[in-house]
Amino acid sequence: MSYEGYSQFWCKNGHYWTIDCNELFYKDVKERCPICSEHEVFQNMVNVTNGSFDDDGTRIDGFIDPILKKENKLVCKSCKKEKTCGCSIYKIPKRCVKQRKSEVGK
Repeated sequence: MSYEGYSQFWCKNGHYWTIDCNELFYKDVKERCPICSEHEVFQNMVNVTNGSFDDDGTRIDGFIDPILKKENKLVCKSCKKEKTCGCSIYKIPKRCVKQRKSEVGK
């Protein structure tokens, strides 16, 4: 059996990045943010082995859509156009575990 996917990461400063599962396979340490070097505070695995959507369009891969809090823009020195840089700030997700009704109160 094979596995295809990647992990989503957020650091405490709200920076967001992803790493392919093949790169993570040999690592057993917390990732550091490529922007500010802080450790990850939230990680989410996205499994795309069987695709990202089922037949009715429901997302099935576990992807968390990053919520932008502050978009950082830079002005390119050569073309003078404003461009978004990779250091934008995102809301750090909170893990939400759904309980079955039969498990509530246990």
